[in-house]
Amino acid sequence: MRSAEVGVGDGGEEAEERPWTRRRVGGGVVRGAAGAATGGGSALGGGVTGTGPAFAKHDVPRGGGEGGLWEQQVVSVGANRLADALRHGLTPTAEAQVCCAAMSAVSKKQKTGGKDRLVAVAFDIDGVFKYGREWSPDGFEALQKLHNAGIPHVFVTNGGGGLLESTYAAGFASKVKGAAANASGEVPLMSEENMILSYSPWKRALGPQLANRRVLLVGDPREKVLQVAQSYGLKKAVHYQDYAKLHHTINPFRAAKEDGASHTAVANAAEGPIGSHSVGTAHFADDDDPFAAVLVMCDPYEWFEALQCIVDILCSPTPANSEYDASVPPVPVHFSNPDVLWKAQHPYARFGQGAFKIALRALYKTRLRSLRVPEEMHDDLLASSFRQWGKPTDATFRFLEERLREYCPPTSGQRVENFYMVGDNPASDIEGVRRANIFHKSQGNAVTWSGVLVQTGVYKEGDETNGATTTVHGVAEAVEWILKKEGV
Repeated sequence: MRSAEVGVGDGGEEAEERPWTRRRVGGGVVRGAAGAATGGGSALGGGVTGTGPAFAKHDVPRGGGEGGLWEQQVVSVGANRLADALRHGLTPTAEAQVCCAAMSAVSKKQKTGGKDRLVAVAFDIDGVFKYGREWSPDGFEALQKLHNAGIPHVFVTNGGGGLLESTYAAGFASKVKGAAANASGEVPLMSEENMILSYSPWKRALGPQLANRRVLLVGDPREKVLQVAQSYGLKKAVHYQDYAKLHHTINPFRAAKEDGASHTAVANAAEGPIGSHSVGTAHFADDDDPFAAVLVMCDPYEWFEALQCIVDILCSPTPANSEYDASVPPVPVHFSNPDVLWKAQHPYARFGQGAFKIALRALYKTRLRSLRVPEEMHDDLLASSFRQWGKPTDATFRFLEERLREYCPPTSGQRVENFYMVGDNPASDIEGVRRANIFHKSQGNAVTWSGVLVQTGVYKEGDETNGATTTVHGVAEAVEWILKKEGV
């Protein structure tokens, strides 16, 4: 969990939705570890350095005495392939069946006091495994204990910084192992298979339907988010900065900034009578191809430019051709992270993606008014367009359940219905647990979530817990509590 998040939720901007949130926000109390990740920063110790650190040199250990990690990666990939094959009525490959058999052997290690049930654990990262730029010395051993008990786990964060899951996981594994007092023995699974970043659900949920559709990609650093989009199969993703450069009159301040000049008409070099300049009238082949979606993957460096591009597309899916198109519904805008504030290296909380969403909502409404769109239509247009992901949304928790269940063999006849969430933030981690239990109860499902709240991040002893099942000191005590509860 990125530290000191407040005002999170499906709406992103509802900072005072719950009484305990009001008390903490109103009192100016923002606790948490410094240097957590958002946008260009990195949850792997990069703080707010812009592009974040490069982790290419930290390869995930394979072979030798650390072969357990590589074996588990192969097993997990095989389980995914087998599950996909069965879902689509196809014959699984021999590789998938062999790998899944190995996964079955791992799953059978799960001992839960003789109970006929399977359990799984989701871990937050910031405030659980790391505190600012410091990493917990207990994380590696805690994961080992969970692995030895045969209990599958994933890591989930509202950050990501535009990194690939494999890159993030490699850096995470290196940091967790490096901080351990004793990193001997089998290496617990820390790979792209069980690393869930704020935008990770999009690969399955949005990738197939948007693969050959034009989408605007918002977030920085540019090269990294484009790489993620490519890995998700998005062949026609356009970065907002590239779009603004191509249509250079979108942002009247870009040229002035690059030239070091004023953007006012009296100071620029253009001369001549009205109609003598064709600046801004150039037409490109892609301009007739409507945008199908906007993906706000992480925080953009250039808020003005990103906001202007998105509002233009909300008003018309072909914004180079028309100012407003009332004949089509607004383009869906997907936000990966609802956090309004987060704790970086600055002494006080900084604005996050949730704040960007608040700004976009306000500007879109203002633009609709200027276009004389009836006021009573505004909320409906917003509701049909804005889509929220990330903790504590139901969409992300359903994805967590799906991913964790993939660690259990599809042919075993068993299904994971008991989940644990280990986190540091009542407003995000525990709120997600609360919502998940409400959802499953309403559906008549037997699924239950338990919230384990640690005191090494946002939450401190004496704070409101938002109904957490238990509170513990840190990750080591959290795992011990889970194992004891499951009779291991």
